Amino acid sequence: MIPAFIDQRAQNTYTVYANSISPNGYILLMPDFHKRLNEAMPQPMNAGGVLLQKKQKNHKLLWLFILLGMVILGFGFGVTAKVIMSVNTTNTETGEKVAFFDQLRHLIVSPEKQLRGESQDRINILLIGIGGEGHQGAYLADTIILASIKPSTGEVAMLSIPRDLYVDIPEYGYRKINNAMAFGHSNNYPGGGEVLLSRVVSEVTGQQIHYFGRIDFGGFEKIVNDLGGIDINVERSFVDYEYPDNNFGYQTARFEKGLRHMDGATALKYVRSRHGSNGEGSDFARSQRQQKVLLAIKQQGLSFDTLTTPKRIIDALEDLGEHNRTDLQIWEILRLAKMADKIQDTSVVTQALDTTPEGLLKSGTTLDGAYILTPRSGNYDEIQELINNAFSRKSLQNEQPQVEIQNGTKTPGLAAEVSREMPADFTITSISNASRQDYKETLVIDLSGGTKPLSLTWLTDHLNADAITNTPGFLINSSSPVTYEDLQGSGAKVTEQPKSASADFLIILGTEEVSRQTPGS
Repeated sequence: MIPAFIDQRAQNTYTVYANSISPNGYILLMPDFHKRLNEAMPQPMNAGGVLLQKKQKNHKLLWLFILLGMVILGFGFGVTAKVIMSVNTTNTETGEKVAFFDQLRHLIVSPEKQLRGESQDRINILLIGIGGEGHQGAYLADTIILASIKPSTGEVAMLSIPRDLYVDIPEYGYRKINNAMAFGHSNNYPGGGEVLLSRVVSEVTGQQIHYFGRIDFGGFEKIVNDLGGIDINVERSFVDYEYPDNNFGYQTARFEKGLRHMDGATALKYVRSRHGSNGEGSDFARSQRQQKVLLAIKQQGLSFDTLTTPKRIIDALEDLGEHNRTDLQIWEILRLAKMADKIQDTSVVTQALDTTPEGLLKSGTTLDGAYILTPRSGNYDEIQELINNAFSRKSLQNEQPQVEIQNGTKTPGLAAEVSREMPADFTITSISNASRQDYKETLVIDLSGGTKPLSLTWLTDHLNADAITNTPGFLINSSSPVTYEDLQGSGAKVTEQPKSASADFLIILGTEEVSRQTPGS
C-alpha cells in the first residue's frame, strides 16, 4: 500500500488524479508491483551524480523495460495501460492537465530523485476523506490522518486528527478543522482545499506536510467492492442509531463482535460511525476503526485472489477516476512502490488525538453551543511532542517501562496529574507524596541500570527534568540520604525511596513541574 502525496516544486505544483486510492488517500498500485520494480528502478548515484552500477544514459531504456516488464510479468497490456493512463496530472495553478506523454518523457529521462522529506528520513502525508457530491457538507473533511513514513526502517506512524478540533484557519478565524477543506475548495484557495487543510495541520503538528491524498465516500465504497470486500475483526459489538442516511435523516448501523467480511457500504458505516454504543462513540474508537480498515484494504489488495484477478484492479482504476485527488507524478509513485517493500503491518504505529484520560484534548462548546475539541494544555506543545516522538513509541512498547511518581511539592494532586500524561506504554506502579515537599527541580532516577534509554529520554524531555543515571544501590536498599550534588546536578538532596520494587524509574516532582502545568505562572 502506497500513500498519496504532494509534489510542490519551485516552478510548478502538479495535481494528479490516480485512480486507485483508498478511503484516506492510499494509492493501491498493481499488486506486488513494488517487488517487480526492484531490479528495474534506477540505480543509486554517488555524490557526483554518477550511477554506481550502470551508466546514466541507460535510463531511457530502463524505463521502457519497466513498462514492457509489466506486460511480460503477467499484468497484461490492458492492466499496464490502465495503471499508467489513470494518472492524469493537472497543474493546480492553471487547471490544465499535463499531457500523458509529457509525464512519460519526464519519467524516462529523469535521474534517480528523492521524495520530499526523504533526506530527513521522514515523509509526512496528509490523508483526507470527504463525503463528496450528493452528501451534506460534501467537502468537509470527515477523516484526517497524518501518515509519516520513516524510509530508513520502513516504519509508519498514523495520527488521527478529529474533525471537531478548534483551530485558527488563515483568513477565516477559529473554526472546526474540517472546515479548512471546504473553505479552500469553495473559495479557490491556491492548490485547493487540501493545501489549506495541510497548512492548518502543519501549524497544529509542527510538521511540514509534504504530500496529500483525498478520496470521497463513493470512491471508498467502490474500491472495497472491487477488491471483493475486506475482512475486519470487530473487537466489540456496537449499535449506532444516529448514522446519517442519504435523506438528511438517520438510520441504524449495527456491528457484531468477531471476524466480519464487509462490502463497501458496510465498511463505510464502520469507519464513519460517530455515535456507537459500548465505547465506540469516541473519537479514539473511530480513529482506531479507520486505521484498521486502511490495513485491511492493503492486505486484500495484496492478497492471492487480487494478484490472480487483474479485472479487480482494472475495475478499481475505472471506478475511482472521479473520486479522488492527489499531487504526484508517475516517477514518485514508482519510488514509493519500491520503498513500500519495507513496510509491514507490525511496523505501523497508530495514534489519535482524543479526550480519553491519557488524551491530549478536552471537550468544550463555542458561544453558539457548537461542540469543539481543544488542546488540554492550551497550546500545541504536547501534540507536537507526541508526533515528534512517533517512531520511538514502538521502541517504548518494547521497553515496557514501569514508573513511580512522587510529589515533592505542596501542590496537591500533582503526581496524579502527571501520571495522566504518561503514554499508554508506561505502567504507573505507584503515585504518592514524597517525604519532603521542598524540591525545586524535577528528578528522574533511573533504576533500570541503563537498560531502558528511550524511556529515560522521553521522561526527561517531557518533564524537562534532570536525570540521575548512576544511582547507587543504597538508594533502594537504605534510608540514608543521597546528595544529588555528589551524583550530577544542582545540590538537591534525594532522600526518597521507591515504594514499588518493580519500578524502572522514580520521578520526584519539583516546583518547576508546577510551573509547567500552569503556563504563565
